[in-house]
Amino acid sequence: MPRLNLDHLALAAARIHTADQVRRDPAVVKAAKRFAEDSAQALRSGAALAREAKSSWRRHSPLTKGAGTDE
Repeated sequence: MPRLNLDHLALAAARIHTADQVRRDPAVVKAAKRFAEDSAQALRSGAALAREAKSSWRRHSPLTKGAGTDE
């Protein structure tokens, strides 16, 4: 039966504890919330850009202006 390496186990526990401390750090929590808000705003802005580009394409397309394609 394999033996537990207590040094590796202790190191893993210490890393888990450190990761939890970092996750709970107020500065990290604040930055994560701001990142989420900024990301949501970027998605909204990207969607608005796509809508405006589509609308502009329709306004400037010769096919919607009745120019026809008789060449």
